[in-house]
Amino acid sequence: MKSLVDIIAWIVAALATIVAIWQVAKFVTAKDASGIPDMMAGSQHLWLAIGAGIVAIACVVIVFVRHPRVEEEIHVTR
Repeated sequence: MKSLVDIIAWIVAALATIVAIWQVAKFVTAKDASGIPDMMAGSQHLWLAIGAGIVAIACVVIVFVRHPRVEEEIHVTR
């Protein structure tokens, strides 16, 4: 069950990253109603990109928090 949650978190993180990149591209190439390039006309795309980025980061953090580093004891014997 633990690996299923990890797989789902990685998939959601990948999809959120793709959406964030796509929305940033839409924000940069946004045009106003008259067709003149104006990034502020696409400010909603910027907010969607920020939200998708936060979701992606949260998913990656969830995966890494679920797998803490466990130091193994090494017993040296003669």
